Amino acid sequence: MIARDGSRDVRRTVRAIQTHTDGASAFDEPSDARGGSAGATILLSFGLVANLATQMTFAATLYEIAAAWSLDRMDGRWLYVGSALLGAAASLAFAAFAHGFVLALTLRLLGGIGLAGVHMPGLNLLMDRVDRSHQGRAVGIYTSIYAAGSAVSFMIAGVVDAAFGWRASFIAAGMGPLLSIGACALLPRPLSQRKFNRPQPPYRALFRNRGLVAYVAAFAGNTWEVFAVRVWFVAYLAWLLRLPGNHITLPALGLVSGAASLAGVPVSMVMAEVAARHGRRRVVIGICFASVATCLALSATAGGSIGIVLPLLVLVQITSFADVGALAGGAVAAADPTQRGASLALYALAGFTTGFLGPVAVGTVLDWFGGAASASGWMAGFTLIALGSAAAALAVWWAPD
Repeated sequence: MIARDGSRDVRRTVRAIQTHTDGASAFDEPSDARGGSAGATILLSFGLVANLATQMTFAATLYEIAAAWSLDRMDGRWLYVGSALLGAAASLAFAAFAHGFVLALTLRLLGGIGLAGVHMPGLNLLMDRVDRSHQGRAVGIYTSIYAAGSAVSFMIAGVVDAAFGWRASFIAAGMGPLLSIGACALLPRPLSQRKFNRPQPPYRALFRNRGLVAYVAAFAGNTWEVFAVRVWFVAYLAWLLRLPGNHITLPALGLVSGAASLAGVPVSMVMAEVAARHGRRRVVIGICFASVATCLALSATAGGSIGIVLPLLVLVQITSFADVGALAGGAVAAADPTQRGASLALYALAGFTTGFLGPVAVGTVLDWFGGAASASGWMAGFTLIALGSAAAALAVWWAPD
């Protein structure tokens, strides 16, 4: 009996191997286990679809709901002030209450929401108060100042932390959003009052605006590069300085990175002005080509002499940011005035999504090609970073004049 049972088991095993070799899938063989797997897959896939049924309901019926409830749009200053208060509260609460990962993550998330409610809504408020003939210049200045704000944040945190500890740095930083509320209160009146009593175009109309879509895609490519360069600047420079022959005295590497990023601010303002006067498309494409060339030069010289690589690192901080003002000006110019707020929201969403993904992608590629302590890893990383400006150039080339 044992022998017969054993031979049957062997035959079943041989048949299973033959079936697998012939390319049959696991679901093709009738068995309770495989039938259960198929059933579970189908049921849980259906469950996912059923749960997602609620996801886009509000977006799909928004205009009917707005009409039924007589909804109107709020004054952007209230959104700005509320978001600034949220950002300040998150920073102050971090100083007072953050003692673990979960609460720290929650408070930083709230701080990010506060910043999101200030950044592009602030640009929308600015456009309401600037004559159309000067909007390009105003956009260039406003969007370029982002890098200055990031650098000032680094400096405040560094100075206050050294003197009073890290919790005090969050208290000092929390004062910033409160100061912005005072600035908002001093704003002049809008040049014209926009009326929202007529039905607004559906959001899908944004994607029929070829110029806007092009600048949204270009900004996405731009932030891929900008954030990847800034996130990995210090790590690359620290590794480079440890290599034989590269030992030189530098200030704190965070300060080096901050100073390099600050250098991009006036360049971005100037390039926005040049773009407004001489054609946005060719100026942006020229900057993108310069940035791609710099990234590829960094790839080719990875692990090389500090005398060559450090100037390239500073240069890529400048070239990657130099077209920010011109791109934002292009998006504002391309946007339908009745949908400018939605257009800027789409612009910011696309850009900061890739701004998050870019550094993660570079870190992944570094791991694939030998890690952050290998020249091959950094060669691959800078090549990947270059794709951001390449995509931005292609998008702007596709945009209508």
